[in-house]
Amino acid sequence: MANIINEIKVLLVEGKDEENFFAALLKHLTINDVQVSEVGGKDKFPNGLAAFLLTYGSQVRAYGIIRDADRSREDAFKSVVNLLKKKGEPYPEKTGEYAENKIRKVGVFIMPGNQDEGMLEDLCLQTVADHPVMACTEQYFSCLSATLDSILLGQHKKQGSHYYPKNPSKAKAQAFLAGNHETFNSVGVAAHNGCWNFDHPVLTELKKFIQAL
Repeated sequence: MANIINEIKVLLVEGKDEENFFAALLKHLTINDVQVSEVGGKDKFPNGLAAFLLTYGSQVRAYGIIRDADRSREDAFKSVVNLLKKKGEPYPEKTGEYAENKIRKVGVFIMPGNQDEGMLEDLCLQTVADHPVMACTEQYFSCLSATLDSILLGQHKKQGSHYYPKNPSKAKAQAFLAGNHETFNSVGVAAHNGCWNFDHPVLTELKKFIQAL
């Protein structure tokens, strides 16, 4: 964990895109006493949390862990809760909630938050569902789906063949950003430049979680 933490309230997120996105969202919410820190990816959460608690455990009084659901919101939540249990930390009963003891308050939020699968990119795209560029983006992906073969997990690619994007959510977010007047190479940087609609109702539960920190 490279970030130097100065606040007593922290959001722990997966990577740099998430760090940028949530920093922009905090600014939008005019929340100035919460710091965002990335752990370098979901697979590094165990080591990242250990390093965070070792270095800042006596300083931090509340933190929220925000992770992508990926293929299963339930599995992602259980993974985080088991990690908190191993560290002797408070753990909530369900996503979007907090638990606390005499030392600190700890919460967990699994993105996108309103569905069982997905990630930050899905949440971002939902905030611009009514944007005119999204209609073009959907048409583009319909064309890709009709034109390209899909490859299953563990299946080998055939030389000379062309396949549907491995991560459709990330690819669709990039396609949407490419269609804007100014283009950005990441959803996090795009967040700082007003590309996502932070006032969209789909962010309500996430905002409540952050404000409760």
